[in-house]
Amino acid sequence: MAQKLIMMISFKHLNENIKVVLFRLKKIKGRLFQFTLPLVFIYFIFFHSCANQGIGPSGGPKDSIPPVVINSIPVPFQTMYTGKEIAVTFNEYVVTDNLTEKLVISPPLAKKPDIGTKGKSVSIKFSEDLIPDRTYSLDFQDGIKDYNENNKLKELRMVFSTGSQLDSLRIGGYILDAYTLLPAKNVLATLYTFDNDSVFQNLRPDFIARTNDEGYFLFDNLPPDHYKLYGLKDEDKNLFYSQATESIAFSDTMISPSVQFVANPDTVINGNDTIISKGQNLYSPNNVTILLFQEKVYNQFIVSLKRDPADKCLIVFNEPVTDSLKIETLDSLMPKTWNEVELSNNKDSVSVYITDSILAKTDTLLVKISYQATDSSGNSIVKTDTLKMLYSKTEVSKAKKKEDKPADDQYFKFSTNLIQSNFDINKSIIIESPSPIGDLKKEMIELNEIINDSTLKTVNLELQTEKDSNRKFKLLFPLAGNTKYQLTIDTAVVKTFTGIYNAGFSSKFSTQKADFYGSIILSLSGIRGKGRLLLIKYNEKGEKEDVIRELFLEGPQQTVVLDFLKPDKYVLKFVSDLNNNCKWDTGNLSKNLQPEPVSYFEKVINVKSNWEVKESWELISGATKAKKIVDESKEEKKSGK
Repeated sequence: MAQKLIMMISFKHLNENIKVVLFRLKKIKGRLFQFTLPLVFIYFIFFHSCANQGIGPSGGPKDSIPPVVINSIPVPFQTMYTGKEIAVTFNEYVVTDNLTEKLVISPPLAKKPDIGTKGKSVSIKFSEDLIPDRTYSLDFQDGIKDYNENNKLKELRMVFSTGSQLDSLRIGGYILDAYTLLPAKNVLATLYTFDNDSVFQNLRPDFIARTNDEGYFLFDNLPPDHYKLYGLKDEDKNLFYSQATESIAFSDTMISPSVQFVANPDTVINGNDTIISKGQNLYSPNNVTILLFQEKVYNQFIVSLKRDPADKCLIVFNEPVTDSLKIETLDSLMPKTWNEVELSNNKDSVSVYITDSILAKTDTLLVKISYQATDSSGNSIVKTDTLKMLYSKTEVSKAKKKEDKPADDQYFKFSTNLIQSNFDINKSIIIESPSPIGDLKKEMIELNEIINDSTLKTVNLELQTEKDSNRKFKLLFPLAGNTKYQLTIDTAVVKTFTGIYNAGFSSKFSTQKADFYGSIILSLSGIRGKGRLLLIKYNEKGEKEDVIRELFLEGPQQTVVLDFLKPDKYVLKFVSDLNNNCKWDTGNLSKNLQPEPVSYFEKVINVKSNWEVKESWELISGATKAKKIVDESKEEKKSGK
């Protein structure tokens, strides 16, 4: 039987070339144009190809048209293909652009093919026999471009069959980031005919595809079967999940693709009284969505250690630490309460403040630190390290030693969250010292309202110590809008546990006008258990979420008021907390556990000064809405709305 090739090639760019030729001939009138029209294709094949090679007169508009496919070997629309080479010929000289990495061949091959270019042709040579009676697809993506202007040919796809027919079923859908619900670009989508997650970790898949910039993937020309769908950010390029650093996604159930012909209501009768019904094929499923995540593996280790100043040691970990963290001194004579420990916001660094004056003066301090990690078998263990905290004293100049009073750097300085003008009236004033301090009392802090240049009015306040900290303090009092204040702390009223006194502090500031703010009144329904409502803003690129406000809610219905909001564009996000641990948890493949659900409100909310926005939100899956919200937010920033 003669060999046949079933091949589908995008001729989108061929149409664009014809449009260019017609545009150049549009001024030709009457019969001259009619005579010239049949020559359009000859012009396209010959003259346009030559022009792109730099042959002939220079000048004219810059070539912006990608290469066009004019021939292929084997020829289009053949089956029973048993060869080991595919060749595609274009209308101009071409080069490949990282085609080895971009080319997606499905079903996947055990070895990468040899890819070469010669003149106007690209060849793909297989180093293995193809599977009999199987439909293969080759997606070139944008891996081919012309030689002169680097115009890339996009969406070139070839399909051929090693059997007697072409499989025609499809599975299409999206892979999205599980927490942001943004498109997961350039991620592998894989299909297995086994409902066993172990094959995803040991075997090449039966079929593969790759997501585009929208996170969309498409498996075309599939044979009838039941499939398990996975997503994979394939770091080591072996086509299966082989290391914990790789991000993955998976469907909960097997997928059975199908196709159904749906006739349009209108039918026509031809001359032989034969009824012809017009319609289309509907493929299912065509909108599967799976969420990409990275499994949590506590492969904890210490990245760096720094002791500066003498009473502070900063320990940085490779990932957030858990509540199992424990730090002990190896000196049995030291008191048990020799330190205070603070975690950074994302809990990946630990500040150990030495509160014992004797230990703080010791150049070398040995401590034992225990934290959760994993062994070589992946089992959770408690790891213990012995750390040597070293401190090098800084020499004090002789000039400073002769001074009667201590130098400025021998005092510690308070810091605050104050800004000089337009301080938010819904905020509390935060006072912070660089190291834990002794008993700071509200009587040591003076706060006055500035009536005029010569009149001050004392403001009564309360002082609150932050939880588990002797460094951070909050001033509690009602701030009036559009008002001037002065905050003062005298010198040497308090000292650190290691004996360093405070420097004097004084700051004047004014508050924002009360009618500057807007508010959002939100009615929420459909809450499953507990969750966090986040008011967020995106950065200019739409890649980072800045959390402006965070509320912990418990369902099924809630009405919340988000007040004192600056005029701006905001996005609402709800993060479910199904296990009640007050944080978002990722998925787990072996437990068939998906990441905790995340949803986005369907539109960007525009908050204006002295204005109240009322919205209702029924929580459903927001998987297909996140990119729309990001695009809308970016577009409004560009337009300045």
